[in-house]
Parts: sequence; C-alpha cells; structure tokens
Amino acid sequence: MQDRPIESLLSGLRAPGTPPIHQVGIVVASCDEAVERYSALLGYTKWRRSNFGPNDVARMTLRGSDAVHSMRLAYAGDAPELELIEPLEGESLYSEWLSERGEGIHHLAVVVSSLEETIAALEAAGFANIQSGHGFAPSGRGGYAYFDTTHALGFVLEAVEMA
Repeated sequence: MQDRPIESLLSGLRAPGTPPIHQVGIVVASCDEAVERYSALLGYTKWRRSNFGPNDVARMTLRGSDAVHSMRLAYAGDAPELELIEPLEGESLYSEWLSERGEGIHHLAVVVSSLEETIAALEAAGFANIQSGHGFAPSGRGGYAYFDTTHALGFVLEAVEMA
C-alpha cells in the first residue's frame, strides 16, 4: 500500500485540462421515469440516451472476472455530466446497487490520462478495481474502471480514459 493519500494520487492521474469531477452517476430503476424526475428537479431539458453492453465494449469485468452485462443510460449537462444508469441484463455493480440500496448516487467519475496506470496506482494503494470495461468509443481504445473507495472517500470512484 502506498503512503500517498488518494486525493494526491488522483490529482496526478487526472487528464490535463479536465474538470475535477467529470460525471455524477446515479443508478435508477427506470431511465425514462428518472429523466422526468431529474429534469423537474435540476432543470435539464436535453438528454442523450443510449444502451450500452457487450456489443459496445470489447471486454467487461466484475471483481476481476470477465462479465457480460448491459445498461440503459441517459446523460445531461457537462462538467459534471449527470449519468442515469438503469441495469438491464447480467450481474453488475449497478444491479447489485439497485438490489441492495435502491436508487441513488453511485459514483463520481474523473477523466484520466491512462486507465492502465490508474488501475495499477489505485490497486497498489489498496483500492480494488471492482468493475471495468475496456475498448469502447469510436476508436475502441477507451476504458473505464470503478474502484472501491467508499471507506476513503464515501463513494465509488470511476476512472475514465477517453479515446
């Protein structure tokens, strides 16, 4: 385990020119219903929607093992972006969260320069990579990883490498 606090680790791994918080992720039972609620609550009028799953991501993992799951997503705003996540099929952090805790804020995301370096650094610091996806975005080089940072930060952290 490293002596560096996670805050200084993150500041060193974050991609230059990106906001401190890229995204706030909220797990929901229904994206359609949640879009209505969050539009009324926060005033968003434009949403981007998509389904995301094994056809969109070359490799997905859950707690270190290969996984297959899918979700419906709705995005609004930027810096930070609001992401609504409705689990559809397969076991995932999202389906577990919904089953165990119900709807609510699931993660905060930061954009990193190198997902591989971020995974290595955070795992060396004792933060498990609990779910990841590698090979998405138009170039197929993007990736994301979720880390169990709840004891240190009070929330799950997502690191995203844009491609």
